[in-house]
Amino acid sequence: MASVKVIPNAPPHLVEPTEIYGVEGPITLRIATGGAGQSGLLRTLAEAFINDFSQQYSSAPESERPPGCVIPFRACWIASDTSASFNNLALNAADVSITYHATAEKIAMGQGVADRRENAWRDHFMLVGPKSNPAKLPVGSQQTVYDLFAQIFCAAIETANSKHPVRYLSRFDKSASNICESKIWITIGQAPWSHPYSTWYHQYIDFPFQSLRIASKLAEYTLVDRGTWYSIEEDVTDSLEIFAEGTDDEDDPLLNSAHALVGAFGANKAMATAFVDWLIKPDGGQKIIKEFAVKGHVLYTTAPERSEA
Repeated sequence: MASVKVIPNAPPHLVEPTEIYGVEGPITLRIATGGAGQSGLLRTLAEAFINDFSQQYSSAPESERPPGCVIPFRACWIASDTSASFNNLALNAADVSITYHATAEKIAMGQGVADRRENAWRDHFMLVGPKSNPAKLPVGSQQTVYDLFAQIFCAAIETANSKHPVRYLSRFDKSASNICESKIWITIGQAPWSHPYSTWYHQYIDFPFQSLRIASKLAEYTLVDRGTWYSIEEDVTDSLEIFAEGTDDEDDPLLNSAHALVGAFGANKAMATAFVDWLIKPDGGQKIIKEFAVKGHVLYTTAPERSEA
C-alpha cells in the first residue's frame, strides 16, 4: 500500500534511475523494484522487451502502435524496496512496480495507486548463517523455518553476554525480506525489535547485496532471496551456510511471489501496459524468467497460471 496521497494527472515525480536500458530514445518505461534489479533479471527482461517491441512496431504506422509509444525508446530501473515501490507509483515516479506483498498490493489497487496486477515470477527466501553455526542449526533437516528461527532466538538469549553471541541481521526497511522475517518472528511469538530491544537483533537498513555482505562479515544469520544469493560475490556465500530454502508451495513462508503493478496514472501508461502484457506471455517475459541463470543457477520460477492470480 502507498503511504502518500495519489494525485491523478500530477506531473511525474523525478527519481534518478539506477540503471538505464536501451541504446537511444526517450525513457518511456520506468520500473521500480529491488532485488530483481541487482540480480540482473530486470536488465535482461527490459532489453528483451525493447527488442521484441521494436521489432513488432518499427515498421508499423504510428496509428497502429499503442498510444504514446515511440521507437526507439529506453527503459530504466528505479531501485526501491516493496514499500517504496507503491509510493513510486502514487507519485508517478514509476510506470510499473514489481512488488512482493499480496495484501499490500490489493490495498494499493483499492487506493487507486494501480489498476492492474499480474503474477510476474516466483523468488524464494533462504535462511543462511555463518559456517561456524553458533546456534547449532541442523543442516538439511526436515525442521520448519519456524523451528529454526526459534532455535536462533534461544541461542541468542543464551549467548547474549558471551564473547561470541548469536546474532540475526534484519534489513529492517519494510522490504519484502523484512516483512517476511517479521512474520516468522511474530508467528513464533517473538518481536525482537520491540521494547526492551533485543541487542542480538541487528537492524541494518540497506539493499540485499549490501546486507548479505555485512551478515557474512559479522557472522550473522539472515534471510536472503535466492536471486541475491547466487548473484553476489562467491567470497560472501563461501562464508555462509544455507539452512532453509523456499519452494513453490503456496503455503511456504519462504515463497516470495512477485507481482507487476501498472500505475493508474503513470506518465507512460500505454508502454507500461504493453510491458506487462509481454511479461506474462509464455513466449515473452516468462520464457526469459524460466531461462535466466547466474553462475549456472536458475534464480526464479515462472508465475503460476493466471487463473491463480
